[in-house]
This record gives sequence, structure tokens and C-alpha cells, in this order.
Amino acid sequence: MIFRVFGNWKMHKNPQEARDFVRRLRADIRPEEENSFCLFPPALTAFAVNEALLSSKISWGGQNCYFENAGAFTGENSPQVLKEMGAGYCLVGHSERRQVFFEPEDVMAKKVKALQDLGLSPVLCVGETLDNRKWGRTAEVILRQLKSGLALADFSKEILVAYEPVWAIGTGEVAHPEQVAEVHDQIRKVLEELAGAARASEIPLLYGGSVKASNASGLAVLKEVNGFLVGGASLNPEEFLNIYRQSASL
Repeated sequence: MIFRVFGNWKMHKNPQEARDFVRRLRADIRPEEENSFCLFPPALTAFAVNEALLSSKISWGGQNCYFENAGAFTGENSPQVLKEMGAGYCLVGHSERRQVFFEPEDVMAKKVKALQDLGLSPVLCVGETLDNRKWGRTAEVILRQLKSGLALADFSKEILVAYEPVWAIGTGEVAHPEQVAEVHDQIRKVLEELAGAARASEIPLLYGGSVKASNASGLAVLKEVNGFLVGGASLNPEEFLNIYRQSASL
């Protein structure tokens, strides 16, 4: 299983800044490293990113989509259009979609299905709040989010799961390796229940939450960490590439 480093730009970078990022990344990356990377630009810069990545094996994906391909859904992103533009992935259920935009969990399951139906790979994000962790509810929350988000999933198709503790996103706080290992083990066990042990072992598990080059190696050595979903540190191409190089050889 290759080590993956995915970068969620959130609502940062205009089209020219996105092109400059890709140019700088492609100038430094080695060809054999390219298929480990995926960028998640804002929807309004996706076209520029796709153009800048032509002839590259670096992937890109949507930060969000709707579960219908077309219709009277003002402000939403069509998974079909993502596919036609060249996307390979799409985030589903990022904590900001859950916490800020109050997306219900049954909608996330529909998004996973819609993406898989088109041959796109969903990245289902799960994670607990600080209150959840303080009250010992982490395992309960992760179980609920996984079972609801994967309720309509086709496990014969590609899917990824990203664990992002809400209290560690953009705060500078990073979950201790022991905490990450514990939750990733829990996720793998739930996936075994849902998809069977053989298939579950093939599903990449990413960790996200204030990942930087300075802490990446301490997390990448964990058995069930198969990559990172990077937030703020993915906005700098040198830092983004360095996260991979601190991790992939471990």
C-alpha cells in the first residue's frame, strides 16, 4: 500500500496561486512520487489545478459534492462534473461540513454512493470533538460515523477513511501517536465488520489534524496510518512535499 499525502486547501488560493503551487510542486517532486499525492482545491480553483496537473500523476479531488448529478440545487457541486473535469477523489463528511454546515449523516452515505457510482473515490472523514473525547465517547462517535457514512458503500470499489480529531484541526494540537493508533485500530475493526477482514486490510486509513513535516514521521511509523490528510501545511508546496519525504520511507 503506497503512503498517501492528500492536501485539503479549504477556502484558500485563487486560480493563479493554485497554478503557482502546482508549478512549484512539480518542479521538486520526483516522477515516482507523484501518484502518492492528491490536492483538494476550492471548487472555484479546481479548473486551474486540473490544467496545471495535465501530464502529471498527481491527483486532485473535490472538497465536497452533492449526491445528485444535476438539478435545482443552488450552490452545490455535481459529482458528475467533478468526474468530467478530471477529479479522482472527493472528501465526504469533513468535520467542517459536519460542525459548520450541519450536514446530516444520511446525506454523507448518499454522497459516498453517488461518487462510487461514477468511479470516483470517496474519502470519508470521521472524528470526535474535544467534549466527545473528554467524556470517553470517541469510540462511540467513530463507530456511528463509520456505520452511517458507509451504509450505502460498495466495498468492491475504492474508498478511503480519514481520521481527523476535531480538536486537532487547525489548532496546532496533534493527537498523540498512542491516541491515533488506538482510533485507527478501532476503525480497522469496524471496517472488518462491514467489509470482511481481507477487504478491510486494503482500505487506506489517513490521519489528519495539524500534520506538519516536524511531526509527520512520528505518526507515519504507526501500523495503521497509511497516509495523511493535511490542512494548513498543504498550502506550502515545499512543506507538503517534505511531509511525504519524512514519512514514505519509514
